[in-house]
Amino acid sequence: GLRTPHNVMSMPLLIHAFSAGLVAPPAGTLIVGGGPAGLATAIALAKRGYKKVEVLDRLPPPPAVDDTAWSDTARFYLIGIGGRGQNALRKVGAWDAIEPFTQPVAGRKDWAPGSGVDGGVLTVRADRPPSNVIQRDRLVSCLLAESRSLGITVRHEVDVASVRWEGGEAVLTCRPCGEEACQLEEAVEGRAAAAAPPASGGEYELRAPFLVASDGVRRTVAAAVEAADRERRWALPGRRFKVTRFEDTSVRVYKTVPFRPPEDWRGDINYSARTAKANFDALPAPGGDYCGVLLIEPEDELTQGLPDVPSARRYFDDLLPMFSPHISDESLQAVIDKPTSRLPQFRYAGPRLHHRNTALLGDAVHSVKPYFGLGVNAAFEDVAALGQALDDSPDLPNALRAFSAKRAGEARVLVQLSRSFDLGGWRSFAFFIGPLILDGIFHGVAPSLFAPNTLAMLQKPHLSFARVRWRKRLDRTIQLAVLAAAATAAGRLAAVALGAAAADASAAAPRP
Repeated sequence: GLRTPHNVMSMPLLIHAFSAGLVAPPAGTLIVGGGPAGLATAIALAKRGYKKVEVLDRLPPPPAVDDTAWSDTARFYLIGIGGRGQNALRKVGAWDAIEPFTQPVAGRKDWAPGSGVDGGVLTVRADRPPSNVIQRDRLVSCLLAESRSLGITVRHEVDVASVRWEGGEAVLTCRPCGEEACQLEEAVEGRAAAAAPPASGGEYELRAPFLVASDGVRRTVAAAVEAADRERRWALPGRRFKVTRFEDTSVRVYKTVPFRPPEDWRGDINYSARTAKANFDALPAPGGDYCGVLLIEPEDELTQGLPDVPSARRYFDDLLPMFSPHISDESLQAVIDKPTSRLPQFRYAGPRLHHRNTALLGDAVHSVKPYFGLGVNAAFEDVAALGQALDDSPDLPNALRAFSAKRAGEARVLVQLSRSFDLGGWRSFAFFIGPLILDGIFHGVAPSLFAPNTLAMLQKPHLSFARVRWRKRLDRTIQLAVLAAAATAAGRLAAVALGAAAADASAAAPRP
């Protein structure tokens, strides 16, 4: 019979090759950053046939996914994975490892300023899937377990001190991360490698033909790319890589406040309250407890230090009377003892998200304040986009260019939109509150013509951030045109009315 030539793949092998992606796996891949985005990237690559994937992270590993430590609600920061993040994690192939450890949230109950204890308004959203809440570190633990099951190497307590590029490789200078350095990071929030760390604990180098930077706000790799671009002799205007940083015009700090809601409160709702001096937002943890984030000004009396639990009780009775009865004395003492934490600043990197054989994603290229749950969800979208680019491109350079083209603009628009919600002072009304009011009125009157408000639009997984901004700019143009036309018509009617009144008065006046 006929024999298949050695240089022709059989159909099953050909199908497998295309399902695993067009880009052939490199000899080794290093991922800097073992947070949610870094580990999700490792999983995405491993499921595409990458055999030599290694993740480096500064922090020690989190507790196991089933550890009893997760019952301590106040110890861990809660995050919500919305439709964007869920869709991306399904594409990555990691959602099934996370979902069992999450708590779905179907809506929100919010107390507006001055609304009183019984004035909370419940809103359950039927137009989008629920968000799933999980402790941030438990999310890492889920992804870590999945990574290890796929044969991925994860090195903890490793600091990447510097990065350079030689030929077709990225060269990382690493060193062991001591306890002090790890605590600092927590406050801020073959093989792929050439050799194992030396026993002496000194610096060592790792090399890889493919590098992914997901090192969060530390941005060691982004800083190296920025420095490398500065050394280029020439570049087209606006094409040099840089990290754009915005001044924080609405500085807030926060403390976490755990509480146990009463039996008649729903356990699948996000509870929030807004006051003249603080905002409070609470999410449910698996198990029934809630943990709230209290956003306050740096000069608030809570940040200056309350002397004892009775003082803290009076503070919360006055500020949050709807929540205070459900906060235990033990939790109040923990709030007193724990120092305040700062929120990240608005930053984005661009105009591209790659350099030579390196891709940058997640908080390394876009950081926002975690008010609306966009940061981690956008990071998972970055990971899914990188995987898609690897699937659709003939080689790694083309894949990285395609990834940049798809996500660099999204990183910029995400940060710019998020910052517009947090300008502070009169600008908050002009660019955030006022537009929300306009959108509520116009969308309510003509929902087929005007889209929902920007916050609602950002939660729609099928819309890119750039598309949301374009649509809201269109809405705003039409809204202002309608208001201008209405004002003009009202002015003309008023002029006609005044003219008629003047004519009547003139006719009624006695003649000499």
